[in-house]
Amino acid sequence: MGVDYRVKVVLPSRAVAEDFCRKAAIGCHVKLDGARADFYPAPPSSPSEWAHVCVTIKGDGFDVCLLANSNFARQVLGCIVQLAAGEGIVTVEEL
Repeated sequence: MGVDYRVKVVLPSRAVAEDFCRKAAIGCHVKLDGARADFYPAPPSSPSEWAHVCVTIKGDGFDVCLLANSNFARQVLGCIVQLAAGEGIVTVEEL
């Protein structure tokens, strides 16, 4: 339903990956639930409101699904990639 990307990077721990999601959410709203982070440009007005971006933390990086074709969604993806680049080589592929 959206555009999926795999962001591959070697991370020292899951806590680091969760911290990247929190940092990528600066200026917006994020709902963290285990290995999943849903990003909204503002707090959702109802429980059924769809996130613009869904990030799933994987053992080898992140799966990022852009559910909205928006600048906001692309900025979240770019922020995740930029933060991951601080840990080493990053590979991004469209799925």
